[in-house]
Amino acid sequence: MGGKNKKHKAPGAAAVRAAVSASRAKSSEAGAAGEAPNKKPVARPPPAAAASTREPRVKQGPKIYSFNSANDSGGPANLDKSILKVVINHKLEQRIIGVINEHKKQNNDKGVISGRLTVKKLQDLYMALQAFSFKTKDIEDAMTNTLLQGGDLHSALDWLCLNLSDDALPEGFSQEFEEQQPKSRPKFQSPQIPATVSPPLQPKTKKPEDTKVKPKKEEKNLEVNMKEWILRYAEQQNEEEKSGNSKSLEAEEKFDPNERYLHLAAKLLDAKEQAATFKLEKNKQGQKEAQEKIRKFQREMETLEDHPVFNPAIKISHQQNERKKPPVATEEERALNFNLFEKSVAATEEEKEKKKEPHDVRNFDYTARSWTGKSPKQFLIDWVRKNLPKSPNPSFEKVPVGRYWKCRVRVIKSEDDVLVVCPTILTEDGMQAQHLGATLALYRLVKGQNSLCGYQIRMESRASESTRLLYCTTGVLLRKLQEDGLLTNVSHVIVDEVHERSVQSDFLLIILKEILQKRSDLHLILMSATVDSEKFSTYFTHCPILRISGRSYPVEVFHLEDIIEETGFVLEKDSEYCQKFLEEEEEITINVTSKAGGIKKYQEFIPVHTGSSADLNPFYQKYSSRTQHAILYMNPHKINLDLILELLIYLDRSPQFRTTEGAVLIFLPGLAHIQQLYDLLSTDRRFFSERYKVIALHSILSTQDQAAAFTLPPPGVRKIVLATNIAETGITIPDVVFVIDTGRTKENKYHESSQMSSLVETFVSKASALQRQGRAGRVRDGFCFRMYTRERFEGFMDYSVPEILRVPLEELCLHIMKCNLGSPEDFLSKALDPPQLQVISNAMNLLRKIGACELNEPTLTPLGQHLAALPVNVKIGKMLIFGAIFGCLDPVATLAAVMTEKSPFTTPIGRKDEADLAKSALAMADSDHLTIYNAYLGWKKARQEGGYRSEVAYCRRNFLNRTSLLTLEDVKQELIKLVKAAGFSSSTSNDWEGNRASQTLSFQEIALLKAVLAAGLYDNVGKIIYTKSVDVTEKLACIVETAQGKAQVHPSSVNRDLQTYGWLLYQEKVRYTRVYLRETTLITPFPVLLFGGDIEVQHRERLLSVDGWICFQAPVKIAVIFKQLRVLIDSVLRKKLENPKMSLENDKILQIITELIKTENHNGN
Repeated sequence: MGGKNKKHKAPGAAAVRAAVSASRAKSSEAGAAGEAPNKKPVARPPPAAAASTREPRVKQGPKIYSFNSANDSGGPANLDKSILKVVINHKLEQRIIGVINEHKKQNNDKGVISGRLTVKKLQDLYMALQAFSFKTKDIEDAMTNTLLQGGDLHSALDWLCLNLSDDALPEGFSQEFEEQQPKSRPKFQSPQIPATVSPPLQPKTKKPEDTKVKPKKEEKNLEVNMKEWILRYAEQQNEEEKSGNSKSLEAEEKFDPNERYLHLAAKLLDAKEQAATFKLEKNKQGQKEAQEKIRKFQREMETLEDHPVFNPAIKISHQQNERKKPPVATEEERALNFNLFEKSVAATEEEKEKKKEPHDVRNFDYTARSWTGKSPKQFLIDWVRKNLPKSPNPSFEKVPVGRYWKCRVRVIKSEDDVLVVCPTILTEDGMQAQHLGATLALYRLVKGQNSLCGYQIRMESRASESTRLLYCTTGVLLRKLQEDGLLTNVSHVIVDEVHERSVQSDFLLIILKEILQKRSDLHLILMSATVDSEKFSTYFTHCPILRISGRSYPVEVFHLEDIIEETGFVLEKDSEYCQKFLEEEEEITINVTSKAGGIKKYQEFIPVHTGSSADLNPFYQKYSSRTQHAILYMNPHKINLDLILELLIYLDRSPQFRTTEGAVLIFLPGLAHIQQLYDLLSTDRRFFSERYKVIALHSILSTQDQAAAFTLPPPGVRKIVLATNIAETGITIPDVVFVIDTGRTKENKYHESSQMSSLVETFVSKASALQRQGRAGRVRDGFCFRMYTRERFEGFMDYSVPEILRVPLEELCLHIMKCNLGSPEDFLSKALDPPQLQVISNAMNLLRKIGACELNEPTLTPLGQHLAALPVNVKIGKMLIFGAIFGCLDPVATLAAVMTEKSPFTTPIGRKDEADLAKSALAMADSDHLTIYNAYLGWKKARQEGGYRSEVAYCRRNFLNRTSLLTLEDVKQELIKLVKAAGFSSSTSNDWEGNRASQTLSFQEIALLKAVLAAGLYDNVGKIIYTKSVDVTEKLACIVETAQGKAQVHPSSVNRDLQTYGWLLYQEKVRYTRVYLRETTLITPFPVLLFGGDIEVQHRERLLSVDGWICFQAPVKIAVIFKQLRVLIDSVLRKKLENPKMSLENDKILQIITELIKTENHNGN
């Protein structure tokens, strides 16, 4: 300990003098040493890449500061026009520097003083700064303001760039000096001076104008100035040590402030526990003494926090977490840190701890005469029986599981208290319900069981202290685990519909399995009608299985061939639901004889049928040729809405179904199909009568609209409910008799080309199809109409693939790190179906690349903390966060929705040229993303002004898919809700809404949107290979150099023939006959420098490089500014994390960065 603290001390004055005296010869040869070839200087990373205040984990040798010379660069960089030049307006630059310096002062940015700071290092640093031609006084100021606060050479260079005026900076450091150089100092353009030769220095006593000094005197002055600074540094340190305390040197060497701080922190916790105990015992004297101890420890800890070698991480990890700990926590509970998803919505925990005053009804006054010998308890029982309403009879008697409940008060338990059963009611248990089931129909439960039953969803809660049965979603239960890691107030947890196997449910099962090992009294019950129960039983140490027959009525099933046969549906060749085949035509000659005896020959072409009933399964031979033709040619991947309309009409005309009362439930993949079918039903005259009541059921609708699906219509009215798979298991509509199953659903799938996941329409599994069928047999005999053939049903998978095996794991890894559950690789190995290690590794690499977690350990950055609160792809989440803080959430959410769904532009067969021309007319700012946004604005304008007909005409004229636009609008609104729920909302985003549909984007708004796009899509960026053509009218394909090689912009892009110098952002890379880039956007340097990878500086070449291969021309000062701006952005995110309610609208840092982005186009770039 003592030796370690010796290194933290400054060297003594005597030692410094001896070191300087011994190194005079080395100092005089410092300039010549630079002329010798360095050890592969080009292969070494530039100094700025290693600018960090962290101490290395492994023992390394002394730092060697070296810089690339101009001779190694192959010539001046500014001769290459493909390397863009970065320029900042001078006035804006000064304001930015002012904001940076103000932030440093306010936050008192100090690093830890290096424990290996020696005289030799001081000499090396001093010599390195001298080699850059900085003035002696400036060097002294820089070293005083950086080295004494834990900095190094790069910190000193940053300080000089930010605090010196442009005329005081050496060549290559100032953009003003560089701009004036060709006019005032043309001789300095010669690159013949070696990189490390020290320029002439002045003695401190002479004026700056005297520059003619002999070389020998120059070396002597160099040594003297360096010696003076080191001596002053040592004397300053000695004076501070003497004035600080009078302890002996031996005792001071043994003192470690960090250990003392930890010791005091432990005592502080003990004192707080004593104070809490005394408070409960009402011991005022003991409480007063404990408070005195607490104040004493806190004062001493505050003193230690100002110590130069104090580690700030200790303060954060102990002081801050202490405030967050619950008042009662066991060691086992502390071991599980469930900081999961967003924080709990309602702060009801504090209310539960407060003791309520007894009500007047609890005071029973009676006299000796009136007393009948009853105890107070009996008085209370009589009063409750007399004044409170009688509780309803238990409803479990009416359900199939009731007989199990009645005969087994204690259900069979295993050693780990884990059960797999199917009950509906367990009094005083916690219950988990999926999706809308947590809100729909729960109104009746809450009303029927008074306050004993409640529910809680993300933005709504109806529960009280007397609640014993709580319905909630998976996310709510996980947030409860965040507050109470062992669920100490819960006796039973029932997880319903476990067969759905979402990422959240699998994640929850891992955590619950660990809790069961610590709580033997907790009961876990898993429920499902179609789950592979043996697999779950094995996962939970072979727990028992209870199989209970459900209460349902028989359901008659009709498949597609039966529906077509009964309804008489005819599939036309030109129908949008008919598959297009290449038909072979046969030429025939027809001879026609006229009355006069003449013969005329006619040649005709008739199609040869490539498909016939012979290609069908022999099973279909019993159906008519019309049905066989429809089955053969109908597109199975497209939902036939026309056939659904015919089926609904058939139900009211058929003698078999006409008199059957009951609702019709139609399963559709998503909101777009619900909207499309709803519009068809609303505009079809056959459904105008009051006979039909159409209701849409979707999560984006209000609770009141959703509740309408559960109301019984008047007699003679047919209720038609349009729903997604939400009605498959999560909810039960009581009066459903008819089910129309389209056999389609949307699943989250990962796309390797874009490294993103999206909802993809796919066929359901057999288990899901059986679940949908069962919805029709709840109240009476039901009927299920499947819009797919019996043969296709047999080809369905038995169960859906678990979501954890088919989606990217970035979001899950974020939550694992946020919960401090250790390495994601180790944690996910405990899952029911563990994902491959390579998939987890890819997820972690992406998180490091976008700056969401630290490079060397599973720890989240401030950005990662915020991304963990957004249940979206991490790249989309990063876009949304920056869109919110820069006040453009509405358009960014639209662009994000486009990335998660498919492009609304269509290209009909044979009309490619027309479609390209229409898209070019909407093109904007060399960007496919902004072109789609422009088309979206036009669609909204047509929809607002002209209604449905104008909307359809606009889509037809511009080759847009209306269904895709409806889906885009739905996803956009959902994304905005998620961002606002995470605490990111700004009134400035309202400027993009309202009248935006009738306006065009300004240049400043385009620059801001492109910057946010770059923040989300980086590192999907490539350099345009500019090819100059002799013929101006010639259209050359745009070729781009990416980090993985060359690629061509896709022919459908508006940038397909773009020829210019610059960088192109792309959404995905696909391989067909060649590698193509889809959905591209031309970007400028500022977004890459602000939101890209690591910035490296090549000082002599005046180049900035991002991630080692994206290069820009700029002086060193520009690089320092952008590096500091990144620090400021992290500080804003950190402040927002600490205070989610903080408004960012008037933040100076964000305002100056926004202004910088918007003015880039006016700086000559």
